[in-house]
Amino acid sequence: MSFTVVGRDGLPVAPVEEFLAHLTVAGRSPNTVQGYAHDLRDFFEWLGQRRWDFREVQLEEAAEFFAWLRRPKPARAPGVFVLPGTPAAVGNRTLQRKRAAVASFYRFHARRDPGVSPLFGELLGARPTGRYVPMLAHTRRRGPGPDDYSPIRIVAAPLPPRTLSDGEVRLLLDACGHQRDRFLIGLLNWSGLRLGEALGLRHEDLRLRAGEVRVLPREGNANGARVKGLKGRVVPVQPALLDLYADYMEAEYGALDCDYVFVNLFGEPRGAPMTRANVNSLVRRLRARTGIAHFTPHVLRHTYATRLLRAGVPIEVVAELLGHASPQTTAETYSHLRVEDHRRVLVSAGLVDDAAAAR
Repeated sequence: MSFTVVGRDGLPVAPVEEFLAHLTVAGRSPNTVQGYAHDLRDFFEWLGQRRWDFREVQLEEAAEFFAWLRRPKPARAPGVFVLPGTPAAVGNRTLQRKRAAVASFYRFHARRDPGVSPLFGELLGARPTGRYVPMLAHTRRRGPGPDDYSPIRIVAAPLPPRTLSDGEVRLLLDACGHQRDRFLIGLLNWSGLRLGEALGLRHEDLRLRAGEVRVLPREGNANGARVKGLKGRVVPVQPALLDLYADYMEAEYGALDCDYVFVNLFGEPRGAPMTRANVNSLVRRLRARTGIAHFTPHVLRHTYATRLLRAGVPIEVVAELLGHASPQTTAETYSHLRVEDHRRVLVSAGLVDDAAAAR
C-alpha cells in the first residue's frame, strides 16, 4: 500500500513523494504514512493558494498555516473573510499532528538540501535525552510534553485513553460468533498486543507450556502486519487465554496448513492471513451486537495497560510488556489513573488513613 499527494496539475507533488517514500523505506507504518500524506496535502494546498515554494517559507509565514487550518473548509478559499468568533474547524490535537508532519517533512529536506531551512522542524520533537542539549534550548518557552521545544506552540490537554470494564470485555467475548474471534479479543485484552503484532503471529510464537506469547519483528508478512520497532519481546499470559487458543485450533482451524495464527476461515481467500480490513469488519459487528461504540482493538491494549498499573505492576515492567521504547511514554500515556488509584497507593503505604479516605 502506498500514498501520494497530487497537485493542481494532476501530478504527484515531488517533494512530498520523496518524503513519503523515505517514510516507507524507514519502516513507518502505513497508517503513519497515510496520516502524513493527508496533512501535507493541506500544507501544499495552502502553499498553492499563495503561490509559494515550500523552500521559501519562513517561520512567521508558516505560523499563518495553522490559522488557515482553523478556518472552516469553505472559508479557506482565497479572498474569504472570516468573522471574529467563528468556531475553529479543527482542534488543537489535530493541529499538533499536522505540525509534527510538516516539521518532519522539513527536517527530511533540510538534511538533503542545504538550501532548505528546517523551520520549526529542527526544534520539534521529544524532550532531549542524555547530555546533549540543543543550542539556545534555554531560550525556548517551556510547556507540557513534546511541545516543550517548538517555537510554534499549540497546547492541547491530553485525553485519557479509553478503556473497557471487565463486564464490557465479557460482553465482547460472548458476542463473538467464532472461536477465532474470541481468541483474538482475548489475546488483545490479556496480552496488550497491538493489532499488527497479533495478525503477524505464527503458531510457534505461542509457547503453551511456558504460558507466553512471543512478539517478533518480521519482514514481508503476507497481510502487511508489522511489529513496531526492531526489538521483540515475550509477554506472559494466563492459562485461560491458551484455552481459547486450544478451542480455536480444535473447533475451527483443524488441519489447515498455514503458519499464521489468525486466518480467513469463513470467507475467501480461505486460509489466507487475516488483514486489518477483516478485523475492522469484526469490530463493526461486535459494536452493533454489544452497543459498545468506543470499542477498538487498541482500546483493549489500553485496558490491559491500565489493569496492570492499577494492580501495582511497576511502570518499567508495563513499558516492557507493551513494547514501549521508554517508560516515559507509558507514564505520559497512562497518566489518567484516577484519584482513587493514587489514594489506594497512599493507603497501602500507610500515608493516608483508610477510614479518613472513606469519609
